Amino acid sequence: MERVASVSRPLKIYFLPFFSPGHLIPLVQLARLVAARGQHVTIITTPANAQLFDQNIDKDTASGHHIRVHIIKFPNAHVGLPEGIEHLSAATNNETAYKIHMAAHLIMPQLESLVKHSPPDVFIPDILFTWTKDFSQKLSISRLVFNPISIFDVCMIHAIKTHPEAFASDSGPFLIPDLPHPLTLPVKPSPGFAALTESLLDGEQDSHGVIVNSFADLDAEYTQHYQKLTGRKVWHVGPSSLMVQKTVKSSTVDESRHDCLTWLDSKKESSVLYICFGSLSLISDEQLYQIATGLEGSGHCFLWVVHRKNKDGEEGDSSSSSGKWLPEGFEEKIAKENRGMLIKGWAPQPLILNHPAVGGFLTHCGWNAVAEAISSGVPMVTMPAFGDQYYNEKLITEVHGFGVEVGAAEWSISPYEGKKKVVSGERIESAVKRMRSKAKEMQEKAWKAVQEGGSSYDSLTALIHHFKTLVPNHVNGNGNIDH
Repeated sequence: MERVASVSRPLKIYFLPFFSPGHLIPLVQLARLVAARGQHVTIITTPANAQLFDQNIDKDTASGHHIRVHIIKFPNAHVGLPEGIEHLSAATNNETAYKIHMAAHLIMPQLESLVKHSPPDVFIPDILFTWTKDFSQKLSISRLVFNPISIFDVCMIHAIKTHPEAFASDSGPFLIPDLPHPLTLPVKPSPGFAALTESLLDGEQDSHGVIVNSFADLDAEYTQHYQKLTGRKVWHVGPSSLMVQKTVKSSTVDESRHDCLTWLDSKKESSVLYICFGSLSLISDEQLYQIATGLEGSGHCFLWVVHRKNKDGEEGDSSSSSGKWLPEGFEEKIAKENRGMLIKGWAPQPLILNHPAVGGFLTHCGWNAVAEAISSGVPMVTMPAFGDQYYNEKLITEVHGFGVEVGAAEWSISPYEGKKKVVSGERIESAVKRMRSKAKEMQEKAWKAVQEGGSSYDSLTALIHHFKTLVPNHVNGNGNIDH
């Protein structure tokens, strides 16, 4: 099909986020950024997923941005889930998570109906919607996949797929060959995770490029390595949260001040360790106990966000002694010494990481958490919980050196099962005491990337220009967008 060099009218662009906050939030942020650049944006999602971001979209619309949400029905009945359970943060076990993943493959007829009625100029699905490759070919729409992790992770997946012999030994560390750096993994990837990630590589095929929530300096030599491997263009448009903060004027949120921020006000600069393992990971009581003993032994001030769920999926009673998840008298002792604070529920993580009293972050290495820590200039103590987080740890500690590894005792594909092996309190205590300070240098690079003229800012400009080159000649003269 013959294509023009560029079109001057606003483009109609559809975004399809996956049903998990870690995937949904950065893709919605990208959609908001594209709308702020004058394009006509539609986010396609289900009712419960829309509730995770509706407020920001309303503000963007009030600011004059052309952005809307198109609601499709989540196929609850088809997968055997109750109404309202539509994203992975609502799951508490592998069975529910599997059904949510299955549902992601059953929405295709609704997408096909929408696209046939009102075709977009460009379609940007999350990489987990692997069916969009054939879908886009069938309907002749231009597709660019969104990958919410870094290109470094994808390079790791390629290397591991190509060199299974790297894991011939029964024990680590395992050296991963054919990468720009000599990197090691302490534990073997689980077979299920390897199969899942390899399917993502197939999902990238026939995409006009890959959009990632990262910035050029963070992926370092790995962008060139990836492009040499695949021939696909990489568009760095992150950290998306920082890009939105700098670009979308409506993104300011009025939040009531959390008690933890007042507590942090009383602490010296860079004196507090922040601990959070995200909202998905189910940490065993035994592992929580070891974390507590490690914190106690380190002598560090700390702010610890604890999410506990029992086998029925309800929030556990963190004040109960039945779980034996804290050393005897732990809470009383830290309260008396004013050395620590426990948060049993939601916490305003970006505000915490940007507080001057926070000097380190003990993290599960979820990519959004990593991006927020980098944007805040906070060094990390890494303790991956599941999935791609084991790869993220290596980017932080072995490639860039602004983190210290606690590491993991075993590899898990699922966030919903406590591990059989736990990381000892001694290892946690040792890592906390060795925190590094190279994070400030990477923070400066992240902030430079999102400023006008920075690498991510310019990459977004180039991406939108690339979108326009994908529009067929026969629609070039029509300036009207059917929303």
